[in-house]
Amino acid sequence: MIKDVLIIGAGPAGLYAWKTAADLGLTATIIESNKKYGGQVTNLYPQKPVRNFPGYNEIKAEDAIHKLYDSILKDESKVNTKFNTTITNIKIIEPIENKELFKNWFEVEFSDKTKQIFKTVLCTIGVGQYKKRRLFENDEKYTNIIYEFKDSNLFKNKKVVIFGGGDSALDWANFIAPIARKVSLVHRRTEFRAKSSSIELAKKQNIELIYPYVFNSYVAEDNYVSSLELKNVENEEHIKLDTDFIIVEFGVQFYGEAFNILEIKKNDNSRICVDYRMSSSIEGFYAAGDACAYEGKSRNILSAFFEAMQAIINIEKVINDRKILNNGW
Repeated sequence: MIKDVLIIGAGPAGLYAWKTAADLGLTATIIESNKKYGGQVTNLYPQKPVRNFPGYNEIKAEDAIHKLYDSILKDESKVNTKFNTTITNIKIIEPIENKELFKNWFEVEFSDKTKQIFKTVLCTIGVGQYKKRRLFENDEKYTNIIYEFKDSNLFKNKKVVIFGGGDSALDWANFIAPIARKVSLVHRRTEFRAKSSSIELAKKQNIELIYPYVFNSYVAEDNYVSSLELKNVENEEHIKLDTDFIIVEFGVQFYGEAFNILEIKKNDNSRICVDYRMSSSIEGFYAAGDACAYEGKSRNILSAFFEAMQAIINIEKVINDRKILNNGW
């Protein structure tokens, strides 16, 4: 059976693409290299509070993803899923039918030894391979330096120092503040990237905002960091902080290429360049979410949803030879 679309990746963008494809009656396969859906959201920070999810003042990241998954119309006869599966080969082939509609089709081989032909491909694999930016080299040996966690009760009545100035750092600070003994947030600049509402909430919760400071050194015994020394980037003043836990939110550094099998146009960060339809330099190959790049792109869960919908409704327009776009409802 020739399918309409292959969706690569089951993170937020991939799940919403699946939902939209199912609602529009497209046939598809969605593959995911991990054993479960959710991407970075469920793998790195399942308990992170999400404050820009429609209909909720605040919702845990994993709960938002589960609700999205539950909302998908599931029909394995039309859309089948392959978890713990990767692509081993993909090649562009000449369309077998409807050649007036398609320039390219795609023959794809999977790690489960199966092969399938697709009329289009949508890449929603996020940033691909990545690693967390570290506080300092070899800090992974210290048990109280945290980059991801499953249970926030770990910080109950503890002194917590958080590094970072973006939304993730402020979200964690505000989430932990009601249960922690003390929360200090360290940022290297005087200006925060986080939303102003998050900063105001942090002030109301008496979170100690320390800026413009950077990590300088630490005191540790065995595998435990007991205190930190920070340096002011403007006057080089040094201050000391005692701590029970350290959370580092410097973002991720990705490496390799987000999609390296086909010769496809990418930007300097290996993200696939797309137009307003989410179409790449290869006709029939689309990208959405963190896997794609275009001028003015905003990186958050809502833009991932929009891009996934935009890709699918444009795919559906081609497949069904529509003159106008479906609204994606």
